[in-house]
Amino acid sequence: MACSREDTDSEERHNCPICLCEFEIPRQLPCMHSFCEKCLQDYISSREETVKKLNKILCPICRQAVSPEGKGKSSTIVASMFPINVIFQSILSDDAKVKVDRSCDSCHSAGKIRSAQDFCVECEEGMCEICSEVHRNQKMSRNHVIFSMEEFTSNPQNVMRLAKGFSCSEHDGEAVVFYCKNHKNACCSKCCIVSHRNCASVSDLNKELPRLLRDMNPDSIIEQMKKLESHLKSFTEVNESSISLLESQVNDLTNQIRDLRNKINYVLDEIERKVRIEGHRICKEDMIRKQESNHHCLCLINSIRNSYSLLETVKKYGTETQVFLMTEKMKSQLTSYLDHIQERYTKTETTTVRLEINPQVQLFLSIRPDSLAKIISKRELQRLPSKVIKKPFKSCRIEIDRIIEMNVRDRWQPNYCGITYLKSGQLMLADAWKSTVHLLDSSYNSINSYEANHAISDVCVVDDNGMVAITLPFLQRVEFLSVTNGKITQARTITTGYKCHGIAAAGKGNVVISGYRTDDRKPYWSLVNREGKEYGHLIVCDCKDSWTYVAVDSSFTSVYITVNMAHCLYGFDMSGRQEFVYRSDSLKNPFGVATDKYDNVYVVGYGSNNIHQLTPDGVVLQIISNGVPFNPIAICFNMDGDVFLVTNYSDARKMYQYELK
Repeated sequence: MACSREDTDSEERHNCPICLCEFEIPRQLPCMHSFCEKCLQDYISSREETVKKLNKILCPICRQAVSPEGKGKSSTIVASMFPINVIFQSILSDDAKVKVDRSCDSCHSAGKIRSAQDFCVECEEGMCEICSEVHRNQKMSRNHVIFSMEEFTSNPQNVMRLAKGFSCSEHDGEAVVFYCKNHKNACCSKCCIVSHRNCASVSDLNKELPRLLRDMNPDSIIEQMKKLESHLKSFTEVNESSISLLESQVNDLTNQIRDLRNKINYVLDEIERKVRIEGHRICKEDMIRKQESNHHCLCLINSIRNSYSLLETVKKYGTETQVFLMTEKMKSQLTSYLDHIQERYTKTETTTVRLEINPQVQLFLSIRPDSLAKIISKRELQRLPSKVIKKPFKSCRIEIDRIIEMNVRDRWQPNYCGITYLKSGQLMLADAWKSTVHLLDSSYNSINSYEANHAISDVCVVDDNGMVAITLPFLQRVEFLSVTNGKITQARTITTGYKCHGIAAAGKGNVVISGYRTDDRKPYWSLVNREGKEYGHLIVCDCKDSWTYVAVDSSFTSVYITVNMAHCLYGFDMSGRQEFVYRSDSLKNPFGVATDKYDNVYVVGYGSNNIHQLTPDGVVLQIISNGVPFNPIAICFNMDGDVFLVTNYSDARKMYQYELK
C-alpha cells in the first residue's frame, strides 16, 4: 500500500512496483510479478467493469492477461485469492529477524561463556552441548524443534517459519485438524462449520496423513522443482552461447571483408561499414533481449530454489501436518512454475548472421553498394532437449470407469497377458494359454481370432496401417499380422535368437522387444527395424529366467522394461544407456507397462495388486490400489492416452477400465 515517507534506498529493498514501498502482504500473479495486496485491490477496483465482463485483468508490469478466481466477487476477495510470495514474505517478516548468536544463552545468563552448538526455534535460544541435552530431556521442552547452529544460521528464515507453524488459510490462527474428502482439502474447525457442514466425508487429518502424504509425495515435488531449476540454467546457458556465437559471427564477417579489401576498394569499404554497423546493431539488440530474459530466469531460479529449500526444511524437521500443508502449497506453486516455464522457456530464440555476396563481383562498378552485398539476420527457435516441461500432476487423479465383462464361453479360463488398441478403436487380446489373438470391436464384442499354434506373450500395434506384432517366446520368434476389414493374416516372421516376451512399437515400423538370452538367461532387449536388423542391449541385473515387458514413450526416445523376478522397472534411452532403475517395497512381480499422453509411466504389480504411476524419469507420483483387480497382468492406453485397460490373471473374464481425470 502507499506510504508517505521517501524511500531513498528503494533499489536495495524489496518494494512493490505500484506504491514503491516495502511489500505489505505480497501477492504474486501467474506471470511471477508481485504487488501489495492493497495495491492489487485498488488496481482491480479501477478496472472493475473489465474484470466482471471478461473475468481477466492485465498485469500492471508485463500486461499479461490473468484470469483470477472468484468471478463476480469483490476486488478485495479477488486480490486475496492470488498466492502470497513466500520469498518476499519471509524476507520482510519480523519473524525472520531473529538474532543469530553463536554463544549459549543459558550459560551467558549464568555468567559463563560457551559456544552454542544447537538452536531451539521455539525458545529462540542458542544452546551448548550440555544445555541442549538438558533441554531435550525436560518435560516442558522435549518436543521442541532443535536445529544444529550450522543449519539454523544457513537458513534462518525457513527455520523460523517452521517454528511459527501453519494455520488455516481462511481463518488466521486456527489450527488445521480436519480433512474433507469431498473437496479434497484440509480445514480448521471453523471451516467445517461454515463451508463443509453438508460434506459427508470429513475426517481427522492425522488419520488421513499417511495416505495423503503417500499420494502427494513431497519428494516428487522437490525433484520436479530441481529439474525446473536445471532446465532454466540450461536455458540461460543457451542464451549466453547464442550471444557469444553471434558476436563471433559478426567478427568473422568483418574479417571476410578485410580479406577482400585488396581487390575491392570503395565498394567493399562501404559494405564493411554497413556490415559493422548493422551487425553490431543486431548483436546489441539480441544481447539486450537475452540479458533481460536471463535476468528473469535467474529471478525464477531463486524463487524455485527457495521453494524447494523451504519444503525440504519442513520435510526434515516439521510435523506431518506441516509437511502436508507445505506440500499442498508447493504443489500449487509447482503448477504455477510449470505453466510459466511452459509458456516462456520451452524454446529460446537464436540469432545468426551471414553475408550474401553477388557472384558478379566484376560488375561492382556498375552496381550500387547496397545491392552488391547485404547483411542478413536470421532468428531460429531452438527447443531445449528436456523432459521436465511436462505436467504429470495434471493426470494424478485416476478413477475406475467401469468393469468390462468378457464373453468367454470356453471352459478353460484364458490368460490375457497382452493387450493393445488399434487406430480404428478396435482391441486385440493375446491369450497365452490358447495361443490365440482375439480381435474385438469398440464395444468389446468378438470379431475374429488368429491361432498361432504356440504360446503368445504380448501383442502391439506396429503402424497405422493395421500391422500388429505378437511374440512367441518358446519359438524365439515374432510374427507380424495384417488386420484389414476384420480379417487377420500373417504378413512376415522374424527370429530373435532369444526368448522374447514384451513388444512395443518404436515408430517407422520398428519395434522394441524384451526377453532373456538363452545362453546366460539374463534380461535383454533390442531395437529391431522393419528389415529385421537388431540392435541389442543387455540389462545389468542379477536376476535370471525372468519375464520382461516393455513400453516406449510417444517420441520414441525412451524405453521402459519391467523385470518380473527382480521386482523393478528399468528406464533406457534408445541407444541403450540406462537412465534409472525404479524399485519399491510396494511393487512385487511387475508385468505390464505403458505410457499415457503425458509420457508418465504405469507399471502393473502382479504380486502387489497395484499400479505405480511414475514420471518419465522414474520418480513415483502415486500408487493406485483402489479398484485394481487381483493379480493384474497387462495394461494398455487408448490412442488418446487418457483411458487405459487392465487385465488380470485371477478372473480373465473381466477387464478394468480407468480414466485420467
